[in-house]
Amino acid sequence: MSPHRKASILRFRISNDVLFSILEYLDPPSLWRACKAFRRIYSLAMDYQSLRYKYELAVSGMKDGLVPYSTAPPISRLQLLLSYRKGWLELAWTHEHRLQISSPAQVGSSGGFVHQIHSHGPFSTVEISELPSCRKNRPPALTRHLKFTTSVVDRVVVDLVEVLIVTAQIFSHQGQIGVQLHFRDLWSFAKHPRARALTYEFSSPISANTAIVRMTFLVCGSKLAVSLELSGGRFKHLILNWLNFDARWLDDQDIQFLDETYLFGVASISVVREFELPETWSNTIVKFLPNSSPRSDISQSSDALFYAAPETRVFAISSTPAAISHSGYYPMNWLFLKESYFRFPSRKDGFRVSWRQWGRYCLIKEIDVPPSAIRGPCVVGTKVFYVENALAHSSRSPTPSSRSTRLRVIDFSPFAEPDEFPRGWTFVGPRASLFPIESRRSIPSSSVDGLPVEGLDATEDNVILFLESRQGHQSVNVLTFVCSPATICTREPDALRKVLFKESIKTTWNLIGRLCQKQFAGICAPGCLNDILIGIVTDSD
Repeated sequence: MSPHRKASILRFRISNDVLFSILEYLDPPSLWRACKAFRRIYSLAMDYQSLRYKYELAVSGMKDGLVPYSTAPPISRLQLLLSYRKGWLELAWTHEHRLQISSPAQVGSSGGFVHQIHSHGPFSTVEISELPSCRKNRPPALTRHLKFTTSVVDRVVVDLVEVLIVTAQIFSHQGQIGVQLHFRDLWSFAKHPRARALTYEFSSPISANTAIVRMTFLVCGSKLAVSLELSGGRFKHLILNWLNFDARWLDDQDIQFLDETYLFGVASISVVREFELPETWSNTIVKFLPNSSPRSDISQSSDALFYAAPETRVFAISSTPAAISHSGYYPMNWLFLKESYFRFPSRKDGFRVSWRQWGRYCLIKEIDVPPSAIRGPCVVGTKVFYVENALAHSSRSPTPSSRSTRLRVIDFSPFAEPDEFPRGWTFVGPRASLFPIESRRSIPSSSVDGLPVEGLDATEDNVILFLESRQGHQSVNVLTFVCSPATICTREPDALRKVLFKESIKTTWNLIGRLCQKQFAGICAPGCLNDILIGIVTDSD
């Protein structure tokens, strides 16, 4: 070859069949990015149901489930996913189920169940009702309901991933408050096979004369957090490994699991990193807002067609004024950022991270409604739900619309493309990768019987409204989104079955290279007097 001869580049057009087979190897986020970069790939994805399904998974911040395609092929999953996303964005639930619970009773929800505890003197009955789910092909008519009789119970928590139900009883012993825990199998109510023993008792460093305002639970794999809110605004938290019963006490204002190894909380022990909060939060009560979606792919349900992608989980905390303002205006602030910000302990940040540094990844929303009127918020994956109860009078907005009870949602879907940033966000970090889409809907009077909403919870398929007790009964209204089961197709188009030149395709894909997935993350925690810091507390196990 002559040294003066110019090299030529030959270009060949890949057929749609081969390109389709290459694109089948892409995960949903990578396919979405490829569609944005190449018009031909976008057109191809819109023509083939399996690619369109992956594209819509990315837009919705979801992942494909473990249910085989022979049971529910991509076309049926796509139809269900589109209805699911539209229903949540428009807050258009398709089914209401009302539970009438006789008072007095302890009522709550966890792990995809509504549970109620009725006391009968020396014993208690525990009733749990499964919540419907379109993603699990479990309409209201197929939900499971269980009832157990046991010793006295004060609180219950359910974890479906571990098939675990924990019951707790508070008692007084030698001048101190004690708690007895039972670890049972969810379906048989016998001892859980992985627990070290059926019962675990502990005596807390709390005097029996101290009133317990509230007891709450958090379950994360093998770890259980028992939080006691005491009179006077004090808190005690027991972190327990329920497999071997290793335990320790913490005094943080609030805690939350990042995973089985790390905790969010005020700096106390084994601090990995501290994060400074905004200076304006120094005289506020700061609380974590737990995210109820799966923390990892391992912890998601095996019978779900699709589920919230763990890497898109939103981390949130709230800041509420500690004292009521004389002006009657005392807004709350909610801070949001990607939870993945805190999943990298090896980040180059120093031990103490200033607000100016990590606040670049955060969003802050001001809620200009009195805290007494707000129920929630509840965080599920990329969505945040809260209720505004009807106000008897509002000096800031005296119009009739301010008197209706509303359900609101903030959606942080990772690949959403809204036209403009909504109002009410007082701080937007320059590197914040979250973009909120807000929706609201007035709750019909028939759904709440004209009663105020006393409590709120949410799952990936339901919003649960706990209404105020009246005349010896409490109503719990379950609003289910897209409760009809998926349409199962028995045959797909032949084009979807083609897999051509597999080895050549893999080689071509390796040459093309994988699209980069860049993740941002961040975190905050409760304030501590004048120095507001947040730390990640490691468990000793």
